[in-house]
Amino acid sequence: MTKPVAAPDIRPVLGGNPADLGVHKGFLRAFAAFYRDPVARLTLVITSLLLCYVGGAAMFYIHGIHFNEGGPAISPYLHWFLDSTVGFIALTPVIAVLLPLTTRLVLGLPNWVFPVLLGFMFAVVTIPGPLAHDMLVARGTPLANLITHHFGDPSIVMPPPTPYSDLAKMTHQFVGGLPVYLLLSTVAYLLVRAVVSRWQKSS
Repeated sequence: MTKPVAAPDIRPVLGGNPADLGVHKGFLRAFAAFYRDPVARLTLVITSLLLCYVGGAAMFYIHGIHFNEGGPAISPYLHWFLDSTVGFIALTPVIAVLLPLTTRLVLGLPNWVFPVLLGFMFAVVTIPGPLAHDMLVARGTPLANLITHHFGDPSIVMPPPTPYSDLAKMTHQFVGGLPVYLLLSTVAYLLVRAVVSRWQKSS
């Protein structure tokens, strides 16, 4: 039998007035109720853009430049945009799950715990990110070859990447990503709070 589930309400976490999201039969309906709130949808958009594109720039530097894990013969800006867009497509559904989950977990805790927990959980779920990257968009993959053919220079001989084990790449991801994602989750949180505050003043 499906249990009644109260939909998480993100508004109090962001300093806004609670919304009546109701109690629903099953987690999927509670999840849908969570995103019927425009504040939740705004939080998802801002958080996903920041984590995937700004965070993607930071991780591009960490993996591609600092650790020289390699990349196709394309502009570094295009490389960042390609990686970040693939990340945005793949990780936005993950963030969509993390937001109501985090909202539920921080119930009764100080509001600042929300972005900290969200950033930490995002850092954890993206630990395998380098392995997915290597399968989808790394040098030599069909997508990377296609982008290089149309927007890069396939004739350029790229310097060989520094070889790392999968474990080392995932360690780079977590250690480098954790402070980045904590910071960006906090920035997203503050941005949404500012928007919610403006909405309340204008209503």
